[in-house]
Amino acid sequence: MFGLSLLLRRQSQYYAQLDQRGRCVGLWELKRAPTGSNWARVTELNLRWIGAPLPSHAVLPAKSATSSQRWRLQHI
Repeated sequence: MFGLSLLLRRQSQYYAQLDQRGRCVGLWELKRAPTGSNWARVTELNLRWIGAPLPSHAVLPAKSATSSQRWRLQHI
């Protein structure tokens, strides 16, 4: 039972909060993607990015809905 709960837990993802100019103003570890357009999913939490534009190698594509989430959306 314990092993199953580990598999069902949501994995945390790393996000950078960006200002109007695209500079990093905060780094977060979240279980759900934040809403809004001023967020970027990143590979790690690196304090050197605060106050600067994110390096291109650190930015990940937005995570798409999982197959179970897509199924729920289609069958509501």
